Amino acid sequence: MDTSWWLALAAVILLALVATLVDGWGRGRRPAGRRTRPPGRP
Repeated sequence: MDTSWWLALAAVILLALVATLVDGWGRGRRPAGRRTRPPGRP
């Protein structure tokens, strides 16, 4: 049987998982909502 299609699918899923993890770590471990404003208010 040709098993190259599920290898490609696994690679795509793995890439998506890694991208999600890196994006989550880049924004901070705990996203405190969407109202993350810098403390430079007048």
